[in-house]
Amino acid sequence: MSGNTYTYCPHCAASLVEKRIYNALRSTCPACGFIYFLDPKVVTVVVVQHAGKLLLGRRNIDPGKGLWSFVSGYVDRGEKVEEAAVREVKEETNLDVQLDNLLGIYSENGNPHVVIAYRASVVNDDVSEMAGQPDEVSELAFFTREEMPDLAFPMDRQILQDWYKV
Repeated sequence: MSGNTYTYCPHCAASLVEKRIYNALRSTCPACGFIYFLDPKVVTVVVVQHAGKLLLGRRNIDPGKGLWSFVSGYVDRGEKVEEAAVREVKEETNLDVQLDNLLGIYSENGNPHVVIAYRASVVNDDVSEMAGQPDEVSELAFFTREEMPDLAFPMDRQILQDWYKV
């Protein structure tokens, strides 16, 4: 199987079959021709800088529970990626940020996530209202390069390397 979540065609209810289409095995409908494409999930990562340090959150959910990571989250269907980035920072930290620029786009073979990372700064340099959203992060802290803890995900390490390249 190609990782399909459908057994029956969502258009005509016929049983789906596996068929090689566009160089990949895909679930298809022999009755109406529907092809089930497994689309990637878009994730936004925001590297927030304040006073020469970078903001990290200690994850309170798996994967990576207990490890540190940049503020991140899924982009909802129909949502502008930049708006999702700002929303995720607000939800997880209660901070208002301004996106400074695109840091990079990251993907890996076999990984269903496409990560779009941004540099951001805290609006008005005000971190007095910072508070972690306990369902997702147990702790928030700013780190210098020398203080950087082990990061939760390989892409976090690549994003950090790219941050320091510029």
